Amino acid sequence: MAKAWDPFKEISKFQKTLNKKIDVLFAEYKKPFSNIRHSKDFVSVEVKLPGIEKKDKMVIEADHTKLIIGAKNKSGNERYYRVIYLPPGLDIERAKANFKDNLLKIHIPKSRLKRKIKIK
Repeated sequence: MAKAWDPFKEISKFQKTLNKKIDVLFAEYKKPFSNIRHSKDFVSVEVKLPGIEKKDKMVIEADHTKLIIGAKNKSGNERYYRVIYLPPGLDIERAKANFKDNLLKIHIPKSRLKRKIKIK
């Protein structure tokens, strides 16, 4: 008997392949230490960026599935790149970020909207 197609397995396989390609692309970048905390109302992400100051280049891109964080100091000898996958149900539009003492803190509230789907 043939195995049934598992779309989640295919997505996971694709994600692993994509992650490997991203790691190769950004091989010269360091992966900074990060900490993710979950609470009832929000998700908090902390990323330690040694050698990076507020005046240096820093980019944070976010969608509803991940955060992409990149940073580089003026001399270019400290470069960081990190992808952090987010749980579902966050309100990215209300996210706030703060950078102080080489620590980037991102606070993402959980969505207030919870949809119940009625089955007829």
